[in-house]
Amino acid sequence: MTDARATSDDIDYVRRLAESGAHAPLLGGRFMLWWGLLLTIAYTAHHLALKGMIGDGEAIFGWIWISFSIVGVLGQLLLARGMPAKAGAGSAGNRASRTIWVAAACSIGSMVIGSAVAASTGAGAGAFDWIVPVAFAVYASALVVTGTLARNRVTVAAGAGAVIMVGLFTALILSPDRYLLAAGGVFATVLLPGLLLLRSEPRSEG
Repeated sequence: MTDARATSDDIDYVRRLAESGAHAPLLGGRFMLWWGLLLTIAYTAHHLALKGMIGDGEAIFGWIWISFSIVGVLGQLLLARGMPAKAGAGSAGNRASRTIWVAAACSIGSMVIGSAVAASTGAGAGAFDWIVPVAFAVYASALVVTGTLARNRVTVAAGAGAVIMVGLFTALILSPDRYLLAAGGVFATVLLPGLLLLRSEPRSEG
């Protein structure tokens, strides 16, 4: 019984080792699609609010982003709970993806807190605009790293697009249409690649 269990453990170890070196498909497509969709909507709503087409005063901006945060986290939890086991989950690309996207989210959250402090101490609402290029910078890092590990050209290309968006949004940060630009950038570099990744995922194990 002990020998059989040891053999089984050895086989599991070899399997995990093989998976870690394999260029398995990335499994985070549903999460990228979800956050990309919410961000595209939120940036578009922010643009409309800046234009005075929705809301009445500055309160609307708080409602947009508080709603985004609550709905986003709840959706993330539901997607994670309902995600079936997939082949290749132990690959280097997928293990890195889980870590790097958590770091990305924490970095953006830290920027949000810092911007809120700056806005309340004299910098004004414009302090929040700088969150956008920081967000695209961490998207670029996450996408290029995971895409390279998984040899996924779509993800690497999306990362390159996010790099371009860092400079483009920064250059146009005083433009009245900057958040419409951000919405288009998120659609192209997060939402659409997420959809493509989801479509290419392997079938569930078992």
